Amino acid sequence: MSTREYAEQIVDHLLILPQEKIIEVLDFVMFLKDRLPKPGITLEQAGLTREQAINLRARLKTFEDDWNAPGMEAYDQL
Repeated sequence: MSTREYAEQIVDHLLILPQEKIIEVLDFVMFLKDRLPKPGITLEQAGLTREQAINLRARLKTFEDDWNAPGMEAYDQL
């Protein structure tokens, strides 16, 4: 079965659910989506040498506590 066919089946079943259950389904789908691996790029694609990447990482280390502070994950969605 193709992805489109699965999606059509899901929508058909969703249409008979009450709104609060549809919201739960959306939350679950978003949870699954967030667990997918994030696509990355190679150093070459970023235009960096290994040495430049090491240097950049060291300079950005001072921001690590801020990036990992509670609530900051909202910025990952931007």
